[in-house]
Amino acid sequence: THSSKLALNIARNQMTEMPPADLADIIESIPIQNIRTVLDSIDAETTGETLYELEADMRNVVISQMDDEEVSDILEEMEPDEAADVLSDLPEQKAQELLEMMDQEDAEDIQELLEHEEDSAGGLMTPDYLRLSSNITVGRALELVRECAEEVETIYYGYIVDSDDRLEGVVSLKGLLLNPPETHITYIMEENIKFVSIDDEPEDMLEILAKYDLIAVPVLDADNRMAGIVTVDDVLAHYLPQIIKIKRR
Repeated sequence: THSSKLALNIARNQMTEMPPADLADIIESIPIQNIRTVLDSIDAETTGETLYELEADMRNVVISQMDDEEVSDILEEMEPDEAADVLSDLPEQKAQELLEMMDQEDAEDIQELLEHEEDSAGGLMTPDYLRLSSNITVGRALELVRECAEEVETIYYGYIVDSDDRLEGVVSLKGLLLNPPETHITYIMEENIKFVSIDDEPEDMLEILAKYDLIAVPVLDADNRMAGIVTVDDVLAHYLPQIIKIKRR
């Protein structure tokens, strides 16, 4: 018994260091009654990332093993687009109950994403992007990168928007790092912006991302306002099941 407890503790210590995708593999290969042990070994943020990596059916089983308060706390820690994906695979009533338990601001972001078709740009985007204004210097922009890094989906691009959410330009992190701090942001921003519309399909997003070698692409709504960004990993995640299917043939 002592040695098995020791082994379990070692496994728990290793779990805290494991990537969420590997934790998801473990959860999918152990008996349901042991899943709790894995979840108790990792924090809420890692649990959220791990849930997102699970197949929808398995994820719903795991969520059914947890109490609603715990699930709503985990959803608050997740990226809004990933939380929306998790909720869209749950029964509608359960999803609504969880949304009502969440922090209002987080719930509103997720609810907005749930209103779009799951595989459209609106369904795949995140509203958490690095937002900059046109009246700042490169030095100030880099300060904002540091301040917002935890909250935004990607720091590789900053999007310059006006007070009406109109997209004026985009800067890359590389561009910010290569220019003197006193340089005005409008001097280095790219104004010929590649974007997708909120109803665009994965093919449209993939084409833009691949053609222009982008990590993320801005999403504009019907009024041409900035609604969010779609990152390349989310578009690839959409195609992954198809790629695996082809590979297995």
